[in-house]
Amino acid sequence: MEKKSFFKTKEGGLTIAFVVIMVAFFIILAGLNTANDTICMAGFVIMVAAMLYSPVKTFILKPKN
Repeated sequence: MEKKSFFKTKEGGLTIAFVVIMVAFFIILAGLNTANDTICMAGFVIMVAAMLYSPVKTFILKPKN
């Protein structure tokens, strides 16, 4: 039986998504601290992309036959 790397499993992917969401949160906070809407929007886009990772992978990229 082949042993998968942790980050190639579903749990590993969700862990990476969680870390990206936390980084995006701090990017948003930095944007709010400097009153820069562009930085806030970049953090928001990163956060939304990380939150959509699991549903897109589950329902679009690897649908069950």
